[in-house]
Amino acid sequence: MLDQLIYADWETPPEAMSFEAPLGELLERIQGLLPGILAGQEAALQDPASAPHAYWDDCLTLYLLTPALVNVALNYKICVEQGLPLHPTHYFEVSERTRSKKKYPPAMVAGANERFVDSIAAARAIYALDPAAPQILEQFQRELPLTLHGFIYLSVQDKYTWRASDPRKIAALAGQVLKAMRPAIIVGAAHGSIMSGLVFANLVRAPLYFIRFSMFKRNDAAPIIAPSDLAHLAPFAAGPALLFDEDVAKGTTLAGFGAALRPLFQASSTASVLRHSLSPCWPDFTGHAWND
Repeated sequence: MLDQLIYADWETPPEAMSFEAPLGELLERIQGLLPGILAGQEAALQDPASAPHAYWDDCLTLYLLTPALVNVALNYKICVEQGLPLHPTHYFEVSERTRSKKKYPPAMVAGANERFVDSIAAARAIYALDPAAPQILEQFQRELPLTLHGFIYLSVQDKYTWRASDPRKIAALAGQVLKAMRPAIIVGAAHGSIMSGLVFANLVRAPLYFIRFSMFKRNDAAPIIAPSDLAHLAPFAAGPALLFDEDVAKGTTLAGFGAALRPLFQASSTASVLRHSLSPCWPDFTGHAWND
């Protein structure tokens, strides 16, 4: 898996985490990185010193770029479901004031949901370094609406998202969870949880889905749950579902996420990679406690 090939300072986010590019360009870069990383992974794991420095840089780059697939696909899905304009550079706030300004054809809405599910599958295959990942990504690119190739993905040096993307901390969380339960599904609070959620779901080998709930960056008052989300989650209603956010400081996001999603499942738990030691929120599972 890709997380085994990442060597980094997990306290300070790297400069490479800050970038802005069209999705089409990022897909081409990912497609270009995959063959070399796949071909060199076995040797690199057996003898890390034998791999050139550029190889490790490529692994880190792939780790940082891949969440763009899910991020942009989720934004597109929300726009067409909520009747928001399709804008290549702007992530709209969703409220009664902004929604339903546009009307998109049902086939377009259905296609947006399919591409979103496909984006999660493609990103998981890349993070798993599945030998079929290049073909899966190529299929995703072929079926992606042309307009989305121009949508801009913006990544910033978020220290908490970065710290929560440390594979060791994610593995610690996965170990705790697997000792106690086998999740029927993991539902992550997007967009912050995408990077760590992809690794986490691969480690526990559970289905993965994301619901947008961005209280501080997008001013979401509640998780944005559409009928399509309810339909996707319905087969997992018996649970146990694991409701996931990458870090818990005040705990407001995970608490609100749990309150909204818990009624959809007969059994559910909450989890985070990081938890601030003074936080009043106590997830059922935490990978690492931190203190600034």
